[in-house]
Amino acid sequence: MNLTELKRVHFVGIGGINMSGVAKILKRSGVEVSGSDAARSEATEELEKLGIRVSFGHEAQNIPQGTELVIYSSAVPVTNPERAEAMKRNIHQLTNFEFLGEWTKNKRVLLITGTHGKSTTTSIAGLLLESVDADPTVIVGSRVPSFPDGNVRHGHSDWVVIEGDEYAKHFLEFKPFGVVVNNIELDHTDIYPDLEAMLSAFREMLENVQDGGIVLANANDPHVQTVVGRVRAQLEARRIRVKTFGFGMHADIPVTDHMTKAGEQSFMLRDLEGRPHRFVMHVPGKINVMNAAAALALVGSIGVPFNKLIKPIADFKGIWRRFQIISEANGITVVSDYGHHPTAVAATLEATKLFYPGRRVLLAFQPHQRQRTKDLFSAFVPSFEKADALALVEIYDVVGRENGIEISSRDLQEAVVRSDLERGVMRHVEFAPDAQAAKEILKRWMRTGDIVLVMGAGDIYSIATELN
Repeated sequence: MNLTELKRVHFVGIGGINMSGVAKILKRSGVEVSGSDAARSEATEELEKLGIRVSFGHEAQNIPQGTELVIYSSAVPVTNPERAEAMKRNIHQLTNFEFLGEWTKNKRVLLITGTHGKSTTTSIAGLLLESVDADPTVIVGSRVPSFPDGNVRHGHSDWVVIEGDEYAKHFLEFKPFGVVVNNIELDHTDIYPDLEAMLSAFREMLENVQDGGIVLANANDPHVQTVVGRVRAQLEARRIRVKTFGFGMHADIPVTDHMTKAGEQSFMLRDLEGRPHRFVMHVPGKINVMNAAAALALVGSIGVPFNKLIKPIADFKGIWRRFQIISEANGITVVSDYGHHPTAVAATLEATKLFYPGRRVLLAFQPHQRQRTKDLFSAFVPSFEKADALALVEIYDVVGRENGIEISSRDLQEAVVRSDLERGVMRHVEFAPDAQAAKEILKRWMRTGDIVLVMGAGDIYSIATELN
């Protein structure tokens, strides 16, 4: 099938963040697009405004006559009525990532990977390329305020910046020209039984890099260095440049002189010729310095001078649900954040304390998926320590990824209280059966000067706009 000549495509599960992005790109490319999802959402409303017909509920008749390809979310089983109908009508079917892998075969793909920071790094890299008129296509698992379509930018060059999802090994669908490996930590424990399985998937992803391509690796992450070390000789034999970025002069592209003050952080970054450049950012956290350094290293490695990138880094204000400031009314700052892994939670709390010195931080956190919560339970407990008060919302169940595991956020709350007693710490730690209950808890606690963090990958974000 020639994907460049498609005229009509149907999406099953069109409301997903990546699915909706692919649908928008095809619509912008002149393809007739339709789709279905279980329920209405912000994403489906955006699609309908673009003229895409969206059906709610899954029925065989949702697939229009003349459909040449059905693209489905990996969460949609083969028994789905629309997938069964596509099979009956002999319509070709691909997952969204299979489609993207095929669609980008003749393009220069820059793939951003890692357990943390993928969306932010993808967004920054896309914005940097946009700022030098490279006109990239960008596909990101969030929303970028300056992109008219939010989660995608439809460009006309052959540069494509894609967030490479390790879940279900989706990133193996690509043959990228360039890869960033931000960090590697055990996650998606329903897919990867142990860390070694995850490292193996990342190694396989690096083996897919095109001859003569680029690999940018985090110099401060031992798991990244382990993976890169296993394949470095093989990559370099194929003329692939392997460079490291990170804090310390042992990195090929080193971050130095990092300073944080209220509302701002700055750092020095040396380019590939060793010349130092000072960058200023207005988003918090060392993780965002690393995200920026990764994006700068990548864009610099394809020939863009760092001095052209200073202003767009300073102008970057963050993306949807990545330390997104929702409101600052009545002296209370409400922030929405997607963090859902213990490392991300701890790093975000630390960054908040540094960025807003002297202010009390209230956290409402919703764990994402029971298997992850169970497997990472012992890491979650200390991750909340820098919160001055904590509301733990019941675990967000992910359709198709739960298997009857009996665990609750109440278990987590009890473990945190025990830990606090052992540490001699007194603070509010409460269980909330749902997001609305968490909102009421936060309202009871809030006072002028507070930072309120609403964090998680489920539906917890919905209360952030209701807190002021």
